[in-house]
Amino acid sequence: MVFLITFIFVFLVFAMEVGAIALKITGMEIGNARFQALSALTGTGFTTKESDVIIKDKMRREL
Repeated sequence: MVFLITFIFVFLVFAMEVGAIALKITGMEIGNARFQALSALTGTGFTTKESDVIIKDKMRREL
């Protein structure tokens, strides 16, 4: 059971980092990219100035 929980946690962190790297490639700072990737992964929908930047950029929006 502990292995399963650890695996899920590691997978989610990995998925978040992949999303953050994809956003970083588009020119976003890594700190903001990690925050936005976490927001997208968890579905929390934080409303910040950075999220407006993502919506305005076509490539970031498609990610």
